[in-house]
Amino acid sequence: MPSPRPSQGCAAACAPALRLSPVASAVLGLTVAFAALPALAQAEATLPTATVSASRDAEPAKVERVSGGALGDRKPVDTPFSVVGVTSEEIQERMAQTANDVFKYDPSVSILGDNTRTENSYFAVRGMRVDPLNGTKVDGQNFVAWDTELPLEPFEQVELLKGLSGFMYGFGTPGGIVNYVVKRPTDTLYRQFTFGYQANNIWSEKLDLGGRFGVDDRFGYRINAVNEEGNSVDPNVRVRRQVFSLATDFRITPDLTWSADVMYWKRKTSGTLFGMSFAPGVDVPGASKVARNIVQPYSSHETDTTTVGTGLDYRINDAWKASFKYRFARENRLNADSFLFVEDAAGNFSDTQYRWKTAYYYQAYDAMVQGKFDTGGIKHEVVAGVGYQTQVRELDSGLGGNGIYLGESNLYNPVPLPEQAGVGKDYVPYRDYKITQKSLYLSDTIQFTQRFSVLAGLRYTDFAQSSYDTSAQTTSRYKASPVSPTVALMYKTDDFSTAYFSYVQALEQGGSAGITNANYPAVYGPLKSKQYEIGFKTERRDWGANVALFRVDRGYEYTNTANVFVQDGTQRFTGLDTSGWLRIARDVRLLGGVMWLNAKAHGVDDPAIDGNRVYATPRYIATARVEYDTPFLRGLTLSAGAKITGDMYVNSANTQKVPSYTTVDLGARYLTKVAGKAVTLRAGVNNVADKRFWTTTYDGFVLPGASRTFLANASVQF
Repeated sequence: MPSPRPSQGCAAACAPALRLSPVASAVLGLTVAFAALPALAQAEATLPTATVSASRDAEPAKVERVSGGALGDRKPVDTPFSVVGVTSEEIQERMAQTANDVFKYDPSVSILGDNTRTENSYFAVRGMRVDPLNGTKVDGQNFVAWDTELPLEPFEQVELLKGLSGFMYGFGTPGGIVNYVVKRPTDTLYRQFTFGYQANNIWSEKLDLGGRFGVDDRFGYRINAVNEEGNSVDPNVRVRRQVFSLATDFRITPDLTWSADVMYWKRKTSGTLFGMSFAPGVDVPGASKVARNIVQPYSSHETDTTTVGTGLDYRINDAWKASFKYRFARENRLNADSFLFVEDAAGNFSDTQYRWKTAYYYQAYDAMVQGKFDTGGIKHEVVAGVGYQTQVRELDSGLGGNGIYLGESNLYNPVPLPEQAGVGKDYVPYRDYKITQKSLYLSDTIQFTQRFSVLAGLRYTDFAQSSYDTSAQTTSRYKASPVSPTVALMYKTDDFSTAYFSYVQALEQGGSAGITNANYPAVYGPLKSKQYEIGFKTERRDWGANVALFRVDRGYEYTNTANVFVQDGTQRFTGLDTSGWLRIARDVRLLGGVMWLNAKAHGVDDPAIDGNRVYATPRYIATARVEYDTPFLRGLTLSAGAKITGDMYVNSANTQKVPSYTTVDLGARYLTKVAGKAVTLRAGVNNVADKRFWTTTYDGFVLPGASRTFLANASVQF
């Protein structure tokens, strides 16, 4: 139990009791050092008079362009797909912790895992989970995100491409692509320190530095450092997180720039839940009735990730540019968290602790050329490129898949269970699989008139996957050489708006049977998907809107009534995705939207599943958020948001369901100046009513939703 905080009166006397971690000390030391530099340059040692002032803040920076993989960089309104981009400034204003928070108010996003009690935060788009192996990108290159989450601090922008991405990025689930854009050096000196708090007792220190130096400022740097540690609002849950990133560039010539970055982050939580499942015939109880401390405090989940990237960007002339990028990433994952199996309606469950140590290694090389030219009166915008990437997964032959039975407990009256010694901790790795992808792609956006254009693109992928046993013998091989086409028709109704129709095909990596399936650990080959979308988007000074009617046909993977994980039949996702924003008055902004979704299984051999709603898919999601710049206190902005998520089936047989739920958030930020330095104070409460609810993810799995959480931080630019 944390010790009580000292009163203000004993601040001086209690100061020696304050202990900072090494990272926190380093962050604080850097802050003091940089803050002291201007003072050292002054001849006089007297302190300046402290002044406080405030003024209306400028609008948050808007996303000007988004990455489209094989489409190159474009304005969001000029893409024939649904795409959303959020800047780091807006991320900071919302006090977003993960990508869940970044896209929280997009109606197509349903939260699947969203608090520190589970292994990580993740979400689905239009009812389809973002692929943890192929759905996350860093600067457009594939990046591992298996049961982990990328920190937001090292990134300038986070982008969400909804739907299929086969042509743009190659293999990946049709749910969408999340692309993280690395923060690059600033042209002017930038210094910011942020000190934060999150209930129950999590404290954070963050440092962001940028600038240029050398002859003609040809060298640039950007540094981000984060330390976060403490006890969560949920019982038995403790979080520790550290991040460091360095991005540099060198302007070799006015047209040629070399860039490089290195990033490292580590996160560990204790009191972590792997998942919860209910026996056949047992209904999921109301979340408000279940105790919060059902997980043992010694259960844990830990990941650490290291990535290094480099690249060259060359502006050939005003119409053509070329680039080359390389990225290496490694993720280590060590989990010792619990799977709870609820055996009866009385809430009795068995607690089994599964211990794995897993490592993922990714490498990616990409070269791209973009250019514009005319043929007669027809304009062309061409993107061509080649790519090569590898994925390797290592498992532990000594630990992997070992389940340690901890004992019996109850959802309503949980009891402590003794920690079991289980297996040893010697790591004996072996290569589980290796995936290689080689790709060629070409797209041409052909502008026939000032308003009408056609996009045509092809991607060829040479895909190969080999699986191995603990003795390094090959157990299976899969090869495919698909051609993924895309075509889109676009019509500019005016300079700010686009109506479009698009068609995309894609392949995604096949799944594998889970630990609770009868055929564990069977692995399956890739699944094919098709997407049709017709939409309209507009972005104006005081309002914007996006409307998309879509249909996705996707191969189905599920657990049948014999508890066997299979590939069989088709999932069809049909829906309407609408969102927008509006400046109601000079000081009031409103954003939100609604998604209607019909997700059904077709052509499935199991009659108990054919025609059912696809598990973990809500029929509807509605969101709204309002921001108000108060006239009575300049610099103060108040905000409120709400999200309604419809009910979802837990399993493919549709015998278990979690009800719909609504969450409400409140927030405020105040911009001022102290001693001539820009200061921003922020505070917020997520899930104000402390709504207890369930989310659902894998077939048959249930997870608890996020509890009410208070957050606050203060940022100073110096």
